[in-house]
Amino acid sequence: MIEFKSVTIQDKPLINRFLREYGSSSCQHSLYLLTGLSMKYGDEYAIIEDVLFIHRKNLDTSDKRVYLAPLGNIEKDFKKYVDILFEDSKSYNAKLSFFTVTENFKILLGENYPDVFEYEESRDYDEYIYSVENLSVLPGRTLAPKRNRVRAFYSSYEGQIRIENITNDNITDVFLFQKEWITQRLSEGYDEMLARENEAIKFYLSNYDELEFKGIVVYIKGTVVGYAAGVSLNDECMDEVIEKGRKDIVGIYQLLCNEFATIVCKGYKYLNREEDLGVEGLRRAKTSYEPLYMLKKYIVEEK
Repeated sequence: MIEFKSVTIQDKPLINRFLREYGSSSCQHSLYLLTGLSMKYGDEYAIIEDVLFIHRKNLDTSDKRVYLAPLGNIEKDFKKYVDILFEDSKSYNAKLSFFTVTENFKILLGENYPDVFEYEESRDYDEYIYSVENLSVLPGRTLAPKRNRVRAFYSSYEGQIRIENITNDNITDVFLFQKEWITQRLSEGYDEMLARENEAIKFYLSNYDELEFKGIVVYIKGTVVGYAAGVSLNDECMDEVIEKGRKDIVGIYQLLCNEFATIVCKGYKYLNREEDLGVEGLRRAKTSYEPLYMLKKYIVEEK
């Protein structure tokens, strides 16, 4: 039986190196998600023989224990580390299950445990990975509508726009904008997903520096009209976690995407814009930006 403990921001020195080195540029393997969505997933961790194990306890059922893929140099002794989780799940009379594993981990499971697991591709959790250069330049015919929206935004508000990096000096403005944004959206009808997301965003903004967030806030005539913020997943990939704009400002979302890539992602090769969670509008919007590739995810369950 593994002795797990809840993931907290204070655990960053212990677990961040595993997340960054072995996390496959996935937002699932990030400190902000492990801590900010604790009410949803209840993530807890243990480090055994220099391998990080994460138990997603709130997804457990009476006959199933749910984990993320172990993070570490596991390929040489792959079965050894998966067997650790088999033993832990069996100590609870439960079957072993993995949540949103990557293609590589799925292949290794199939090679080492033939006919032991069932695999289901989870399209709603596939992550959209883009070229930072493409989102900064918006080249070509397909991205021309985005490019034109950004140009039109600058033309419409010429001399009135101010874009700042989010710092302690302006984060209160971001908090107030987020409060106004969620109040307006929920006034149109209660949405549990949005309400839960808002609680996570408040956590991220309250722990902005500790979680190493970086972002931009956009003003028109001194009033906030949108902001975007994210975290570095590794030396090559940034993750855009939050992107919020006033819906009456035409082009604000195209601007946020473009300027986040240009300003915040400078020096990075890739930008992860996360999953669409099966939301049709999000799927259309994310697809329209021409992802470089989709980071496929699978739900794996012991037969």
